[in-house]
Order: sequence, then C-alpha cells, then structure tokens
Amino acid sequence: MNGFMRFCFHIKGRLSAYCEGAISPDERARIAAHLDECANCRRHAEQIRKNLCLLRQLPQQEPAEELWGAIARELSVSNQPEPARTVSPTGRLSFRLRWVLRPAVVVATLFIIATALLLASRYGLLSSHHKVELNLAGYLDLVGTIASAESALREFPAAPDFAKVNWPEARAAVNFPVIAPELLPGGYKLAATRLYTRGDLRALQFKYRSEQGGLCLFQLPASSKLSFGERPSEQYKANGIYCRRTSSQNCSVYHFVLGETQCLLMMREADPAVVGALIQAFNAEYEKLHKVSYEIFSR
Repeated sequence: MNGFMRFCFHIKGRLSAYCEGAISPDERARIAAHLDECANCRRHAEQIRKNLCLLRQLPQQEPAEELWGAIARELSVSNQPEPARTVSPTGRLSFRLRWVLRPAVVVATLFIIATALLLASRYGLLSSHHKVELNLAGYLDLVGTIASAESALREFPAAPDFAKVNWPEARAAVNFPVIAPELLPGGYKLAATRLYTRGDLRALQFKYRSEQGGLCLFQLPASSKLSFGERPSEQYKANGIYCRRTSSQNCSVYHFVLGETQCLLMMREADPAVVGALIQAFNAEYEKLHKVSYEIFSR
C-alpha cells in the first residue's frame, strides 16, 4: 500500500469527525486539502454529510424509562458476590484477572450504553412505540351503556386508573395549562377532579354536575397520544373552534386543542347550541389564562 492509499485509509476513518467539525483546525486543513485531490474520499465525505443532514431532521426521542430500570437490575445482579468455591492454584491467576477486570468491564459497558443513548437521542434513532397512549375506547363504551339505562345521566363514572385528587394537587402534578372553569353554561358546576399518571403522561378528568345531568372533561398535553381504538371520528365546528367528534351509544366526545392542552368534552347532550356554548366557555377561560400569562411574562 503506497503512502497516498494509506493516507486515504486514515482519512476515511476521520471523515465523520471532519463532517461534524469535531477535529482540530490543523487536521481539518490537511483533510480538506486531501479531499481537493481525491475524488473517492470526496464522494465518501458528501455521503456522510447527507446522512448527517437526514438524521438531524428526525425528531428527538427520550429514552424509555424502562431502559434505566433494566440497566439498574443488570448492575445489581452483576454486583452480587459469587458463591464460594475451591479454586485450584493454576486457576487463581485467571480468577484474579477476572476480578480486577470486572469493574473495568462494567464501566466500559455503561460508557457504551450512555454513548449509544446520547447518539440515539441526538439523531432520533430511538423508537417511539414506548410512548404512553391514553386509550378511552373502553371508557366511552361504559358511559354509553350507562347512559342507555338512565333517562338522565346524573354523573359520569370515574375513568379507570384515574385517582381522585384535590384541585391544588391536580395543578401541581401536570405539566400543561389546566383549563377547567368552576362554572359552565347550563348550570354545570365542577364536582370532582381525578389524575392519571403513567410514565411521563399526566391527564386529568373533571366531572361536572347540573340539575339536568352531568358531563365530563378530560385534559392532557397537546403532544400526548390519545386514542378511542378503531372508532371513527368526524370533523366538527363549534363557534369557530374545530373539533373531532367521536360517538358511542347515547354519548358523544368533542376533541379540541387550546394552546398546549388537549380537551375532550364528553356528554350526552347533542344540541349544537349547547355544545358550542360549552366549548366557547373553555376557549374563553383559555384566553383569560393566556392573557394573564402574557402580562406576567411581559413585566
């Protein structure tokens, strides 16, 4: 292998660092001069730049919480003392070497895992299938069944896995603006608040009551995943606010987004005027909160 070919071999091993700007100015100048003369290395560098550009366009994903637990369990198992056993004189040397090298192997393993997670988070290589999804398909069926048996649905049931909390606890537990007026058109009053916690997902259920019956409101971050299973939905417009409407037997859900908050208004009433007035009340509360936040930020 002549000197030019050896230099090409060395250059190809450094092209990734070169394209990311992670080398010294002197080395960068040498590589740039070589790329001016070598078409093969130049094509290789261009391909690396294209790949980096595509990777940077992917959304970043947070590592799944389960991964850290798995790492901790593996380290816990590996740090447990081995059972006593008789070691022959000829085996003592290799045993000592393994014992000396063991911490180094653990450190090296952790370094590799941390590096892989850093690169995966940077370039969006982690799968998003670990992201928690709030699926309300079963709850919607339950409400529809209850509504079909009652002339007036006095109160919506508690959603599964939602725990009862007071108002201060609910506000402190979530990471999105809460839009829940105490009073709504039609005489509805806020009666109960419940909190859902799983992984990084937080959601709230608000139950309202009036003399005519009850309604239910779910709220969660606008970026969170929400599902009603395979149930179809349709576009719906209420007083200028676009929604997605999903229905079951004797119950409808109006799904709309206000800023950073997803809202799901669940009710038996299907009168467009009533639905529009309720959604407009939530929008008015959102605008009031948004205005207060803007004024505080502007001071």
